[in-house]
Amino acid sequence: MLLSSVFYIVVLLISGCTPAPKPIKTLPDFSLTAVTVDGTSPFDLRALRGRAWIADFIYTRCAGPCPMLTANMAGLQKRLPKSIGLLSFTVDPDHDEPEVLTLYARKFNADPQRWFFLTGEKSELIRLVRDGFLLPVVENAAALPGERFAHSTKFVLIDKDARVRGWYDGDDAAALEKLSADAKKL
Repeated sequence: MLLSSVFYIVVLLISGCTPAPKPIKTLPDFSLTAVTVDGTSPFDLRALRGRAWIADFIYTRCAGPCPMLTANMAGLQKRLPKSIGLLSFTVDPDHDEPEVLTLYARKFNADPQRWFFLTGEKSELIRLVRDGFLLPVVENAAALPGERFAHSTKFVLIDKDARVRGWYDGDDAAALEKLSADAKKL
């Protein structure tokens, strides 16, 4: 019996079959606006239920990592099953109004059935990033033009019950492969 259990574990490790990351935290309730190339709609915690999601944090005027993060999200859109949703939260809601986010979504060929660009009240976004996604939030008046608060380059995996399952470097190919593998397990 022990020998068969050890054999099973070795086979799992060799084949790369590891379990999905464990739940870390359930996201708090929130109310934002989802923007796609097709228009806008309300988006809240209930919209997350029943589907695995990958989230990132960007702003459209970013001259730093945001275009690369969004390009990496576009890559995930191509290689992951359509059942996995994508969320890009703006960190510059004063500028990134729905019309701006629609153009940005179009630029990256965002599928309106699965990739939503989220905006809303700055305080609501800060609360969600800090208290929900457990990422650092630093108000930064001296930030790059348009950036209202410093943001993370992490991608966040969310399960079908709106629970954070892990953080992944959004600018690292190996981390994105791990994220893809973990997302498919949910």
